[in-house]
Amino acid sequence: MLTLAVDTTTARGSFALARNGRVIGETFGEAGSTHGERLPGELRALLGRQGMTTADVDRYAVALGPGSFTGLRVGIATVQGLALAHGRPVVGMPVLDVLVDVAAQAAGTGATPDLIVPWVDARRGEVFSALYEPAPAPAGPVGAEAAAGAGWRVTEAPISAVPATVLDGWAHRLRHRSAWVIGDGVAASRPLLDARLGAGSRRLDEVPSLARAMAAMAVLAPWRERAGAPHALRPVYVRRPDAELARERRRQASAP
Repeated sequence: MLTLAVDTTTARGSFALARNGRVIGETFGEAGSTHGERLPGELRALLGRQGMTTADVDRYAVALGPGSFTGLRVGIATVQGLALAHGRPVVGMPVLDVLVDVAAQAAGTGATPDLIVPWVDARRGEVFSALYEPAPAPAGPVGAEAAAGAGWRVTEAPISAVPATVLDGWAHRLRHRSAWVIGDGVAASRPLLDARLGAGSRRLDEVPSLARAMAAMAVLAPWRERAGAPHALRPVYVRRPDAELARERRRQASAP
């Protein structure tokens, strides 16, 4: 099973190739040019270094967001086109869910936190975040590979706001519980997180590239069961696009 994972949620982006969940190739984009200029050329180059083409890919994985609005649209459209051309399924992967899986796998069989909090740099001084708590154990035996992905559920919906506002809103949940906070927004928020989180909490800012994590996860439960038709993919925005907000401001300014 050859999986090609595409992340265009940031200006740079990342791309990874995995065989049966083992990453065999990875690359990052150049932030000086747009995803529209670089794709699908970067994907062909990644495959070419392994002596492969898009026809060899069995399954695609693509980051659904939240992240850069334009980057998301370009990445999803590129994967849809390639998957449709070759009749391949696609696993759409929300960024916050992927980070929760990474944190859950880091916990392994050791001490499990009360909460996992993805913490993604949303620019404008904001973060994308949500609260995840352990899900009730399903009835019947559960394989080890399914435990991390199926073991957590959202209990505070995704939000985009300045870090202090996010933490103020969840203070009653965070104060006396251990939370693992994970993502590229952690480093900039470290002093604030240190002051607001409960005992036993951890800050995880050294995480693998999103595409690397996605490529490895796409063949594991519950992700592999979510592989479907390319046209069914829907981006996860969390906040409204700048263009939409600008149109609304113009309408309000021109209203009598």
